[in-house]
Amino acid sequence: LIVDDTPDNLRLLIKILESQGYIIRKSLNGRMALQAAYRHPPDLILLDIFMPEMNGFEVCQELRSSKITEQIPIIFISILDQINDKVQGFEVGGQDYITKPFEELEVLMRVKNQLLIKQQYQQLVQQNQRLEHEIQKRLKAEAEVIQLSLTDELTGLHNRRGFFLLGNQQFKIAQRTQMFCCVLFIDLDGLKQINDSLGHKVGDRMLVDTAQLLKQTFRDSDIIARIGGDEFLILISVDSRNTDEFYLRLQANIDRYNQEHNYPYQLSLSVGVTQCALNENVSLEQLIEEADKLMYEQKRAKRFVDH
Repeated sequence: LIVDDTPDNLRLLIKILESQGYIIRKSLNGRMALQAAYRHPPDLILLDIFMPEMNGFEVCQELRSSKITEQIPIIFISILDQINDKVQGFEVGGQDYITKPFEELEVLMRVKNQLLIKQQYQQLVQQNQRLEHEIQKRLKAEAEVIQLSLTDELTGLHNRRGFFLLGNQQFKIAQRTQMFCCVLFIDLDGLKQINDSLGHKVGDRMLVDTAQLLKQTFRDSDIIARIGGDEFLILISVDSRNTDEFYLRLQANIDRYNQEHNYPYQLSLSVGVTQCALNENVSLEQLIEEADKLMYEQKRAKRFVDH
């Protein structure tokens, strides 16, 4: 796009550039030039400085303030050959400067150079976009692999590895923030008998339903995991040592489940709970071990009652 209010200058520049196969559009003033550039952004603008209404510096500033035209290279053309004028041209966003009267070889070389720079810049942008896309694809794939490695395939809960990775992080955070930690060791009662009598498909449904029930009972911030065939672990950060609400909410959800589902079994969970405060020198593994023992005590108590 050539912008000049002098028709003779336009004709000369058009002749020079069209002889080399360039496709030219022209504007006689700054307003027309802005409209033309916004409507069909050109690859390069040759912009006269002295024009009525809007001079070339003002037009350049307008072009640089628009997302549509901010990257278009601009070569100023002017009769002025003072260093201050050239400096101002670069300061408002011009890339080059051609002084009138025109030398044909100089015009062609400066135009060619700016178009080459723009082409190289566009190639660099495209390469960066492709690289960013590949990086995002790789990061997504790696995240999916990590997620799969930390997730129990059947229930969608964390697996043992996921529990200890996230659990140790949360355990340290709880210690730093003066929170109580609570570990629940949960065993699904009677899963072996269900698998033996009704089949593993029913047993798997029991496990999936148990996982959903646990997710409904506890918060999203709690770490819930299936660590073995019928064993689940939950790590909770709490404000106090009162765990009665966990039991009550869990038991209420179990009772509701058994009422709503007419299955040939009753869902039952054995639960062991341990807690620790900040000033207690205890590890997550020790809490789990203690909760495991308490869970088995509850399971033995149930068997004694059944007998």
